[in-house]
Amino acid sequence: MIVASVLCALIGAGCAFALTWGLSRTPSSREASKAAPGLSFVGSTTLSMFVLCLGFLVASSWQEHGTARDHSYGEARALTTVYAAAGGLAESDRTQVRSSLRKYVALVVDDEWPMMGRHQSSATAWLTLDQASGTLERLTNGAGSPTPARALAVSNTAKAMEDVYELRSQRISDVRWTVLPQLEYALVATGLLVLLFPALVGINAGPRHLVMMVLLGAVLGFGIFLVFSLQHPFSGPTGVSPAAYTQAVARFDQLDAQ
Repeated sequence: MIVASVLCALIGAGCAFALTWGLSRTPSSREASKAAPGLSFVGSTTLSMFVLCLGFLVASSWQEHGTARDHSYGEARALTTVYAAAGGLAESDRTQVRSSLRKYVALVVDDEWPMMGRHQSSATAWLTLDQASGTLERLTNGAGSPTPARALAVSNTAKAMEDVYELRSQRISDVRWTVLPQLEYALVATGLLVLLFPALVGINAGPRHLVMMVLLGAVLGFGIFLVFSLQHPFSGPTGVSPAAYTQAVARFDQLDAQ
């Protein structure tokens, strides 16, 4: 991420230098900078529009990242609760439910997480979770008179499984979230206009002006990179990682060892 952000900042700085130096070489351009001081208001307005687009996109993207992270950790905690509650089931049922949960977590980490970066989800993960749920449904609706402790274990496990389904559905809905393309276009357009404006209306491109524009271009380039790196909660260098599920597996191992 650091290399990419520095590269984008350098690209912005290079564009600012080339545009400012290239468009301000003529005598008419230098004279225009003295004849139209009122255009500074337009320039400040253009910069304000860029800042507005940047701030809105960063704030909304970061909020969605936080929501997606909360849903992921919530699902992992719910899976751990199901795994622990399954300890009160009969041995064969406990083994079946826990093995399905382990398989499901492995599918989420290894297969589904890369798919989520492409706005997709795994049908195999759904089916694996359904296997564990099917076992609990069979126990809930099965014949016979289980002991109160066994019936309570089945009830608690089934209730925790409902939480897993709900949180998984919320996580999958986060997969479909993305930044509005129109706002991205507006961000890039206003950023270019900010760099073009001084040279278009006239600027005496001395060393100090060039340094100022180069620094401004670097800031604009980094800002645009930041927005595009945040455009999807499960992709890019700032995307949500499956660390919560890895921690859930470690908790599974602890419960098995008890």
